[in-house]
Amino acid sequence: MVQLLESGRRESTYKLATLLALVDICVENRAAPDGSLMVPINEITHRIVAYYWPQVRVFNDHGRLSQNKSGRSVPDRIAEVRIQLATAGVRTAEAAREAEHPAYVRLIRSLRLTVAQQPLTHLQTVPHVRNGGTRDDFLFDASRFHKKMTVDQVDRIGTITLRPGIPEGLRRTSALLRAFIRSAWTQDVVTFNRAELDAEDLDGFLFGTDRTALRSLVEPLRDLQDDLCFYCGRRMASDVHIDHVMAWSVIPIDGVANLVAADSRCNLDKSASIPVRVHVDRALERSDLSEVARTTRVPLLHRRTSSAADGVFGSLPSGSLLWRGVRDYESHIA
Repeated sequence: MVQLLESGRRESTYKLATLLALVDICVENRAAPDGSLMVPINEITHRIVAYYWPQVRVFNDHGRLSQNKSGRSVPDRIAEVRIQLATAGVRTAEAAREAEHPAYVRLIRSLRLTVAQQPLTHLQTVPHVRNGGTRDDFLFDASRFHKKMTVDQVDRIGTITLRPGIPEGLRRTSALLRAFIRSAWTQDVVTFNRAELDAEDLDGFLFGTDRTALRSLVEPLRDLQDDLCFYCGRRMASDVHIDHVMAWSVIPIDGVANLVAADSRCNLDKSASIPVRVHVDRALERSDLSEVARTTRVPLLHRRTSSAADGVFGSLPSGSLLWRGVRDYESHIA
């Protein structure tokens, strides 16, 4: 994986988005008894769209950032649909998928051909000076993928199957790989835009959650929690924060099941820490989450949050510090 990330010059960030999608899918899903994992191409495409969805906003005074060297890009197509759906009150890729909005369905069907022709075809190719490239299909068998694939061919293939051991390997190394991929992605965006971009600000823009899309949850979650901070149980002031229980930087899930109302003190102290399991379980066990999802049009994503938590906690080494409260941590026991 590191060799794939470090070798050669990328023409776009699509390969990085695809690798990140596979990592997150492996965290959230259990492998088959033989250690393999079947992954629909549609699911990979949706994850890629979800990564780019907040990235197609305007970045400071630089406008929309380029994610490839030249020509019309995947993010350009996503941006058009994002603007269209925003007028209908659909503000995230997850909400668009859950609503089965026709524009989003068409986008996925169109982009999955691009995903098959480009990143899935070339994902495992390591550039070589002499022969122009070598491929070792250690992740999945890509023999049926090529750059001139048709929609019918993608329909017939439908899925990729990660080889035995790969899902477990990606799950256990997910934190390291995610950091590595994000760093490479940020550097590529700097290169493609040929501008003076602050890497730290850019990383936050590219991979931070779009808080404006979650504002509709403030009052419903506040009511659900009787105006008490989810973590410390104290009465909340006017400055209510919406927090991802399983941190967005650890696993990006914008679902009601993974979101709570917290006071600024707890939210800022927790930051991107992994919480103790009891916080996650409490969040998943809250009543009326489905009603909050229905009224706010923010997807519930209960199963994804639960599965992701299982994957994250299952891959943590013993002794990892878990956040319990303000300046209060406990060691994880594997």
